[in-house]
Amino acid sequence: MHLRTPVALALALSAPLSAFAQAASSTPASTADDVVVTATRSPQSVRHAVRPVQVITAEDIRVAGAGSLTELLRSLAGVETVTNGGLGQSSSVFMRGASAGHTVVLLDGVRIGSATLGTASLESIPLALIERVEVLPGPSSSLYGADAIGGVIQVFTKSATRSPGVNLALTVGEEELGQLAGSYAARLGDTEVALGANALRTRGHDATTSAAWGHNPDRDGYRDIGLSGRVVQHLGGGQQVGVQLLRSAGTADYDGSATADNRSIDRTQTLAAHWSGPLLAGVDSTVRLGRSWDQSRREGSDPGHIDTTQDQLSWLNHVAVGGGTLTAGLEWLRQGVDSDTAYGVTHRQVSSGLAGWRGTVGALSVQADVRGDHNSQFGDHFTGQLAGAWQLSPTLRLRASVGSAFKAPTFNELYFPDSWGSHGNPDLKPERSVSTEVGADWTADGLTVGATLFSNQIRDLIQWVETPAGSFAYIPQNTSRAQIDGLTLTAAAELGRATRVRAQFTAQSPEDRDSGAQLQRRARAFGNLHLTHAIGAVTVGSDLGWTGRRWDSTDQTAGTQMGGYALVALFGTWKLAPDWSLEGRVNNLTDRRYEQAQGYVPTGRQAQLTLRWTPLF
Repeated sequence: MHLRTPVALALALSAPLSAFAQAASSTPASTADDVVVTATRSPQSVRHAVRPVQVITAEDIRVAGAGSLTELLRSLAGVETVTNGGLGQSSSVFMRGASAGHTVVLLDGVRIGSATLGTASLESIPLALIERVEVLPGPSSSLYGADAIGGVIQVFTKSATRSPGVNLALTVGEEELGQLAGSYAARLGDTEVALGANALRTRGHDATTSAAWGHNPDRDGYRDIGLSGRVVQHLGGGQQVGVQLLRSAGTADYDGSATADNRSIDRTQTLAAHWSGPLLAGVDSTVRLGRSWDQSRREGSDPGHIDTTQDQLSWLNHVAVGGGTLTAGLEWLRQGVDSDTAYGVTHRQVSSGLAGWRGTVGALSVQADVRGDHNSQFGDHFTGQLAGAWQLSPTLRLRASVGSAFKAPTFNELYFPDSWGSHGNPDLKPERSVSTEVGADWTADGLTVGATLFSNQIRDLIQWVETPAGSFAYIPQNTSRAQIDGLTLTAAAELGRATRVRAQFTAQSPEDRDSGAQLQRRARAFGNLHLTHAIGAVTVGSDLGWTGRRWDSTDQTAGTQMGGYALVALFGTWKLAPDWSLEGRVNNLTDRRYEQAQGYVPTGRQAQLTLRWTPLF
């Protein structure tokens, strides 16, 4: 490993964590009995997950206010984010130092994202419609297929099971921020119903610097209307059928001309239906049919549109075998592109089969998964993982895993039409990776501490290369190998009866092994500290996030270094009455000027206030 100074800093920071144990009384945030599904594609408690799964809870979402999912994700261990401006502007997520396109994003079990860009518009999913988020770091292609080199993010919308009742919230804030959100969820006999709606508007700020290409010294605002719905009918005998949808339609102003007002009108949408229940005696099955849309229309100096769809069908079966659970299934995916720019190829299909087993024998828990994917463009790819955890004592658990993953080139990387000499490369090969990790979790008297060492080797890394040099024409190529070694530390505790603490720290070495350069926009060290304290009907808290220096180039070109920064947020809730609460939040309290991407200006100090009504029934 090449962690050097970050490792020393990480170990130094971990020492004070032992002091939490003396005053800890219960585990904050998600509990060890919380149920997750992302790590195995079947329900299991967090305490039995062989690989570490991080959960963003409904409370975390409420405290975040009228923010974005991208901002909330950066509070997790091993997760970095970049936003090109303020609310609604394009963003990227890097998990364990992997590229932005190395993360699979699911919305209620449906894969979402752009087939041309290779990333999902997380910034377009309204926080107000989300119930919880599960994040699985590390290679997961053996469970989810292509692109899961860095990990998986699964978003769950409101449901009658976890968030019953009525919730209405009105938010106002600086930059003329206004948001109205509401949800209703209930079980009515054998029918579960959940509905949600969100409307947000902000004038924003000037999102680019004066030196940026196409800078327009105006405000870059954002408007969004979001809707979600879910109906589940229980049929008896453990069977159920359901349908769900989410639609988010946002308009973001952006700079692309010094004189024109440019805007991007984007739509993220999913529609899915499912059946689940016992197919045969002892066989529990789920069939899901869905489609996701990622659509963008540009207006202004560079008009155009590009729409991508992902049609998907899955059939999963779970059987009790050998004291554990055997999972086997088939999946089918079709990706399509429709654009006013002519792509040479506009669709591809992937057929997949997967099988896995998880179980516990004494103090040892094991998970093994294999998967085969047949891509109509690239042929066959096989991936697998083997993971185990040993409960060494009632308080200490050791774990280890090894897994492979791959990423299929996007339609842009393959077929992007010639534009000023830049174009796609149909001869690209998929990126491939092998990753290992070892870790430990210690729990005692309500204190939970975790540590994970990981190493990820990526071959045939795809990068856009200036060809020839000095031409300002870029062509994607399989250029190099990446080596990402790292360490994550996490801790959660309750100090006394009123104060909760969560902390995470990541030290890593995301490097291009051929050039020795630090991978673009990824830091060697970053962390977060979350504190809350209850005083009667009032709860106050703070978030402190820190990120080390990064480079906004693939080769650490002079002038592209971005310095490290720390951000402080304060928040609070006042319970006015059983049904009413007043919530406030101030982001970037010190009005720190910092860079996440060169040429773009993140939000400065921003305050907001929310009035929430949650009637009791």
